[in-house]
Amino acid sequence: MDEEAMEAMRHIMRSQAAFAGMEVLTYCFLANHFHIFVRLDPKETENLDDAGLVGRFRALYGGTRCASLGLDADDLEVILKKNGDSAEGIRRRLKARMGDVSVFMREVKTRFTLWYNGERGTVGTFWAERFRSVIVEADTAAQRMVAAYIDLNPVRAGLVEDAGDYGFSGFGEACAGGSAARRGIARIEGKMTWATKWHERYRARLCSRMGPGMRSHRRDERVAGAVGGKDGQGACATEESGLLSKIRAFSESWVVGSVAWVEGFCAANGWLGYKKGRKAQPVAQDGGADLTKVAAVVKHN
Repeated sequence: MDEEAMEAMRHIMRSQAAFAGMEVLTYCFLANHFHIFVRLDPKETENLDDAGLVGRFRALYGGTRCASLGLDADDLEVILKKNGDSAEGIRRRLKARMGDVSVFMREVKTRFTLWYNGERGTVGTFWAERFRSVIVEADTAAQRMVAAYIDLNPVRAGLVEDAGDYGFSGFGEACAGGSAARRGIARIEGKMTWATKWHERYRARLCSRMGPGMRSHRRDERVAGAVGGKDGQGACATEESGLLSKIRAFSESWVVGSVAWVEGFCAANGWLGYKKGRKAQPVAQDGGADLTKVAAVVKHN
């Protein structure tokens, strides 16, 4: 993806998230891959009233018609108010596309492919692989660690020295004044509204994750002066092995959070065991937090 494509991807992500009832906490788009960190509550979709349904529909389609339903937002509003024979079927069809990460990712990737092929005169698929997802305990150190890993991608790749200078990430967009991105950063900090102190607290957390002297993933050299450091000294200095352990935790796990939460989640979802030799493992501590991950979980049928 070039910058034009990343801008299109951001628009598609935002509109699709609004439709699906998901809050984008942060994200990062790079030339050959992307990360999106979303917060969702399926009950919000289950309890959605008709006004909310029309609002989500309008967020995705604007004033255009949905081809599969043959309706625009005004048509939908009229049909739902009449509450005739077709209304309940339309409600079910729309809600089936909401509150589900797999459906969200399918629609984001499909819409981007259609945009790309239309703009560039290409045909066929764009994405080489299926997406992989990680379930993260909300409002915890686990959430903050995952967010920091995502926003530090362009620093590790050697594209920028300060994560706030990269325009196609949640933190970079927030630093540039993006209101949606700022709400996401506030949520990561456990707050509902943006404030300068949450911005600075998040920046300080990124400093602690990636200091001067960290090796770039793209080339065998060290990233100099990263995120507020000076001459390789000061509060931003970290050990490379510490961050890399966090990266492995996020890329190879299905569930990340506190020990009690992970155990409770697995029990509630019928995940009764792990593949041979793979058990819940501790994650490098974040400010003393007791975090664990579950890798290669086997779901009981």
